[in-house]
Amino acid sequence: MRFVIGALVLAGLLGAQASPSHGQEHRQYRLTLGVTQVTMQSPDADPASYATVGGGLVVRQPLLGSVSIQPELLLNQKGAEIRAEEDGGIEYGAGYLELPLLFHLKTPAVRSVVVHGEAGGFGAVKLFERQTPDDLDVAFNTGISFFRRTNVGIIAGIGATIPIRDRRLRFTARRAWGLRNVARNVEDQPFEVAFPARGKTRTWSLLLRFGL
Repeated sequence: MRFVIGALVLAGLLGAQASPSHGQEHRQYRLTLGVTQVTMQSPDADPASYATVGGGLVVRQPLLGSVSIQPELLLNQKGAEIRAEEDGGIEYGAGYLELPLLFHLKTPAVRSVVVHGEAGGFGAVKLFERQTPDDLDVAFNTGISFFRRTNVGIIAGIGATIPIRDRRLRFTARRAWGLRNVARNVEDQPFEVAFPARGKTRTWSLLLRFGL
């Protein structure tokens, strides 16, 4: 299910690429698509890592020289896979609408390759949740909220723009630190493999960007 959501994001991004840009000439618009690896640490469980796909829109406004400010609108997913003692487990996932605001710094080109760094903060609002047992191929929502409704944190990343024939490949590797505890304490657990009452997440992302 999480990769189906990623496929829908990709389809939307590719469709939006045909749309013209109406911003000022010095303002840049980008579509971004990436893969995310989420890890959760909890004293109550040993969650497995969680891989998802997400993406959205990036706007870059130059400020001074090589420094720009970069607001973004992203659909990202968080989650954790809680394994049973014997076989099976439950994947707990949540989709968030994230609003990062970053400072973007790029270096002078070296052999046509431009390295850049990004850092700033983000806020996020939860859009949906879902749970997927290992023995089923479908995801469902029990109506119980396992993740916080909102999330805030900081982001830092580094990337590069590499020329490939007549195009440019833009990619960024990021690390995000959100709220210390993203898990909610759910007393009435509907699954045998319980979601932990305490859990802090850390996120690695690899993003590709498409110019408009």
